[in-house]
Amino acid sequence: MKEPEKWKLKDVRAVFSDIDGTLLDSEERLSGENLKAIQEIVNRGILMVFASGRSTGSIRNLFAGLDEHNFNAIAFNGSEVTLRGEVISRTKLDSVTASQIVRTVSEINIHIHAYVDGELVFSKLTPTAERYAIHTGLEPMIVGDLAVYLQENPPIKLVVLSEPGYLPSLREKLAGQFPEVSFTRSGGIYLDVTRSNVDKGRGLIEICEREGIAPENAVAFGDSDNDIEMLKAAGLSVAMSNGSEEVRRIATVTTVSNDENGFSKMMKKLLRNMTP
Repeated sequence: MKEPEKWKLKDVRAVFSDIDGTLLDSEERLSGENLKAIQEIVNRGILMVFASGRSTGSIRNLFAGLDEHNFNAIAFNGSEVTLRGEVISRTKLDSVTASQIVRTVSEINIHIHAYVDGELVFSKLTPTAERYAIHTGLEPMIVGDLAVYLQENPPIKLVVLSEPGYLPSLREKLAGQFPEVSFTRSGGIYLDVTRSNVDKGRGLIEICEREGIAPENAVAFGDSDNDIEMLKAAGLSVAMSNGSEEVRRIATVTTVSNDENGFSKMMKKLLRNMTP
């Protein structure tokens, strides 16, 4: 693999980037430098794709300045893919399985919520739920018994919130009980629950196929374990220095942290080496 400084921009036709911990700083703010880099990518006719565990609506809220034609997103860790403002694929969890997972997690008094048809759904509005709703910028729906609600309303994703030290053992337990489902760490306190046949990497492949772009002509940025498949699928993978050990291990190169505008600094290297 070429060093990123030697890449010619004509080789790069798409940029896929995680959001939290990558594009946003530790205070969940989008810096002017990163916004400028995004605008430069779009202005040069390169496909810019936001890839996140967030919902499509939450991603839209963050990048409201982009017109629909330039809004591309891999949301819910790949469960919903949007290209040129249109949803091109959506993969939901089985309603019975989702209900069983909610009951299993709720029985041990750990927070879990769902996304159903674009809505953020809680059983009740606890302080934890309220903080999460603020984080997403979405207005939540309160349904009482979430497990019962999901029996008739299959979710696109479930989210478990717990202490970082407890998540690995909880993930192992749930994965053993529900092998048909994917349990992926997303940031320090989140465990994302989706169908086992979706991830950000498959979203990257799907978008590249639709646009006629070879995956080796894509650049991907990420920091968390839910970015790994996307980083593996791209021709050039960039880890943030604040990323997990595994992300930094498998990436082609590591840039500086999300608090130091690592995304924009790496993109400047690529843009600077553009071939006329």
